[in-house]
Amino acid sequence: MRRTSELRDEPNRPSLETGPSNNKGVAVLALAAPSLIGMLALAIAPGVLQMAKLFGALTAQLVLTVPALMMILGAALAGFMSERWGRRAVIAVSLVIYAIAGVAGAAAGTLAELVATRVVIGFVSGVLLTSVYAAIGEYFEGQARERILGFMSTAGSTTALLLLVGMGFVVQRFGWRAPFLIYAVALVFVPVTLRGLHRKKATAGALLSWRPVAAETPIYLLLCIYTIGMYMMVIQGPFLLAAKAITAPTAIGSLIGLASIVGAAGAAFYGMLRRVLGFRQMFILISLAIGSGLVLAAWAPGEPYIVLSMIVTGIGLGIIEPTVASELLTRTPEPLHDRVMGVNVAAMFLGQFINPLILAPVRQLLGINVTFSIVGVVYLAAAILFFSSLFTRLEKTTPGSPAAN
Repeated sequence: MRRTSELRDEPNRPSLETGPSNNKGVAVLALAAPSLIGMLALAIAPGVLQMAKLFGALTAQLVLTVPALMMILGAALAGFMSERWGRRAVIAVSLVIYAIAGVAGAAAGTLAELVATRVVIGFVSGVLLTSVYAAIGEYFEGQARERILGFMSTAGSTTALLLLVGMGFVVQRFGWRAPFLIYAVALVFVPVTLRGLHRKKATAGALLSWRPVAAETPIYLLLCIYTIGMYMMVIQGPFLLAAKAITAPTAIGSLIGLASIVGAAGAAFYGMLRRVLGFRQMFILISLAIGSGLVLAAWAPGEPYIVLSMIVTGIGLGIIEPTVASELLTRTPEPLHDRVMGVNVAAMFLGQFINPLILAPVRQLLGINVTFSIVGVVYLAAAILFFSSLFTRLEKTTPGSPAAN
């Protein structure tokens, strides 16, 4: 039996160069996938207050985030599917089901029907994002991979801004059901998938092991925790703004979307940042940005300070996903990328699903301002811990230092 480490040189995939000019179809999917995933919550986020009037605040938030729970299951099974049917077929079918289930939400007559559509679209989204991440690991390497991962986050953040602002107007004019129709855009990318990816299966029957995947558990836990903060503005932000007498869907969409556009700008420079900053340094930056932004948002006395808090938070939001994905793709062999990215996506969306379950009771008990403050302080404390571990690591490896001697 071959060891997993020997699978790095498997000749089962096509000979591909690492430049995006030779992998245009994969590059298009890389930009499309985070945008489609962002639509799951962001397309309908401006209407969450209207949904809350019908279903209750917690139920409305769960309708917003239940796809995140199902993405965990979809991500967990994505590797199994790709290893047997190939990434090309899995991605194409996922896009079709995504469009059908998404649009069905607009016609759902009951809460149960609405939740059912959200369950289906969440499941296929987990499969889709995992498979696209794995395809990036297959078709791109080195700096080309870093750039495409950064641009993925940029695309997701830019789409988030457009959705939050645009859907705010749509909700205000047509009601909270109308934004569900935008999910049909997924069909545009089916031909791209069929033409841009090869037909071969991901592993061609190679003997694989879960051990290298399980070895990255600390990173999965880290991502899960940080995703809770990553979605604070989207899930809890409307309630914070409402407490500050900002209730118009257009205003909510515009303010929350500001964090996304700043995140898009930061993600565009991700490849450049990784040339000079390591994994730990990136998380110091992420922790400081999210922590200080959330605290500032909690106690912002007026709209200008709210705008500033969105800008500060956005600095960290855009670089979380590419930082973790790049680290995992680098640490594991290519044939295991479907599995490791499956766990990565599951961890990311587990954090999103956990957010309202943990923080809604805290908000009801202590108030929304205190809730934002508590979460912000946790991330600021994490920045100190990352800095301390980084300093210790540098001290041990600095020539001439006592530790080094």
